[in-house]
Amino acid sequence: RSGGKERVLNSVDKCGRYFLELLGHERQELLYQACLDGKGKLLSCKKLSQGSADCTALSVRQVVENALLSGASGVFLAHNHPSGVALPSQADVQATVQVRDALKRLDIRLIDHIIVADGDYVSMASSGLLR
Repeated sequence: RSGGKERVLNSVDKCGRYFLELLGHERQELLYQACLDGKGKLLSCKKLSQGSADCTALSVRQVVENALLSGASGVFLAHNHPSGVALPSQADVQATVQVRDALKRLDIRLIDHIIVADGDYVSMASSGLLR
């Protein structure tokens, strides 16, 4: 992205809107990782996988490597449910918890996992799924 405009995603709401913009119109399932610095500034946003119907394509190692390479202190995950139902599956939650625990050992925070569907988004953190 040229123009050098910094994106600051220092709230679930800002992050939700960012991913809604990114994923809202997609017809296949995509999984993204956003790496943030301590102030919530977006350092990188990478597509981790596409086309699968659930979050099992989530590679813990890939997420950790991306976070380390970008020098992130926090990470947001996001994926879309083209089916239109924003509720996370059990597999989504399990994969997310695995990532959270792996990042935690490196002192990197998994801030949230956002699921985009049908023009709206659900935050796993706000839903109490990441406790």
